[in-house]
Formats: sequence, C-alpha cells, structure tokens
Amino acid sequence: MAQHSSLDPQRTFLHLAPGGDAERLDATAPGFWQSLAEHDLDGRLFGVVGMDQDSHWEMHPGGDEVLVGLSGSIQIVLDLGDEAEPATLEAGQMCIVPCGVWHRLVVNEPGQLLFATPGPTTQHRSLTEHTNLRTAAPESSA
Repeated sequence: MAQHSSLDPQRTFLHLAPGGDAERLDATAPGFWQSLAEHDLDGRLFGVVGMDQDSHWEMHPGGDEVLVGLSGSIQIVLDLGDEAEPATLEAGQMCIVPCGVWHRLVVNEPGQLLFATPGPTTQHRSLTEHTNLRTAAPESSA
C-alpha cells in the first residue's frame, strides 16, 4: 500500500513513535487489542473507535491521553481519589485525561471517538474491581 494513501482510522490505527515515524496497525486483526501488549508502542496509539457502550476503567501512567469527540456524546468520568469528576465530551470537543488518572467513558449518545493514547503501560480494571479497590482504600485522616 502506498505511504500516501488514505486510511480508515477505525480499521487502521497508527503507532506514532517518539522519533516521528507512523506505523500502521490493523485494528481489525483477530486479537488486536490483546496483541498490543506485544508491540513496542513507546509513542502514542492513534485511531478512532465507535462508542456504543460504556467502558471499563483504565489509567495511563506513561502520559496524558487526548480524546476528541467526532460524533455523539460521551461522559468522561475521572477518578480523582476523593471524588469522581464527570465531563461531557460532545462532537467537536477535546479532552485531556491527565497521566495516572483512572477514568472511564459512559455513552450518552453513541458516536465516534478519536484517541491518542500513550505507550504500552495502560492499566485496566473492571467496574467491579475498581469499586472494590476504592471501597477497600483506607480513609485519609483530616
């Protein structure tokens, strides 16, 4: 495939390496999401996903994540320790999820989301696991 050909960002994600190279990744390949751990993604993963269901919790210790609403409406819930801070992302809006902050996406209206996610160190938690860990966390004394 020619380097200058157009790509479908829902089918072909890009690994944007720190040196400036853009490696194409077939997002439709069987086991794609599980295989990301095997890739040396030391830069950013860039692509578009269809959002029609709520997500699990995730956190990126390798840097900030950038989210851009292309269509629909998505609530981004940031777990800031003492409280959860929701922010609504509508079509045409952008949000920066800070490095090291647990977050999840809640779909208000199905749509598309463009993302630029840092490195290979992303951590994931189910809704139940995250709730249990938050509940078990020791209370801070004031």
